Amino acid sequence: MTRVLCLHGLGGTGATMWPIVAACSDANFTTLAPTLPGHGTDPADLVGMTWIEWLEAARSWDAEVVVGQSMGANLAMQLAVEKKCRAVVCINPVAPDPDAIDGLLWRIRRGQEWVEVVPSTVGEIAYERLPIGSVLAMAEGVASIDLSAIDQPLLLVTSANDEVVDPASADGLADALGGDVQRLRLRKSGHVATLDGERHLLQKAVVDFVNANDGHTHNG
Repeated sequence: MTRVLCLHGLGGTGATMWPIVAACSDANFTTLAPTLPGHGTDPADLVGMTWIEWLEAARSWDAEVVVGQSMGANLAMQLAVEKKCRAVVCINPVAPDPDAIDGLLWRIRRGQEWVEVVPSTVGEIAYERLPIGSVLAMAEGVASIDLSAIDQPLLLVTSANDEVVDPASADGLADALGGDVQRLRLRKSGHVATLDGERHLLQKAVVDFVNANDGHTHNG
């Protein structure tokens, strides 16, 4: 039975991925959507958390396919680099951005500690503020991923109304990836597409993608 790991974004919880879990379970896939370290409790619990700690949590459950939302998509790509899965679904991943890293470091040097987050419009259980250090940890982790080393099939999902990640950045990611890249563009969705109005379209696309890649040899 195909094992599918679903990873949420920075500040979210496993509940962000529940619609994907439901669709995958209905398709008879064994599916897990963990809440990553520092999440689902109090924003202060993210202070000092590192990219490696989130990655270790993602590595702890073997899966053939990894589905990630936002930072979870980037963690999924790193698992693909490590050949720990045979296919990946990336929903609105964060693009590498050296300028963003510089900006975060500038703010930290000036004593700033928190980033305020706009409350979710789609009912996501998520923090409404984040430690700048955790945003920096994510940005540096994203920058460390060798995209050209990903040769597994990858479904790249982009929301036209993404208020967090520039939808245009997906084109650069697609060009940098080393394997077969399929694209799904959601015309009416925002950043947390798993919970937005086109979630049923996304659910079907994920299930179809997992089924289409069910016959590949597991590399991990």
